[in-house]
Amino acid sequence: MSTPDPGELDRRIAELQRQVQALRARVEWLEQSLTPRLDHPVDRATVREKVAYDWQA
Repeated sequence: MSTPDPGELDRRIAELQRQVQALRARVEWLEQSLTPRLDHPVDRATVREKVAYDWQA
């Protein structure tokens, strides 16, 4: 078995590092998109008013 060319090894390592960075960015994006969004206070107040109105009807 022959020894791989050092330039080829450097190129492969650089490509693998690029892929790892891309995968980390994708995982971070997925984690952020899966976190529940907080309700806006105005939305919560509107829902409370609607529930009170429906209950009175």
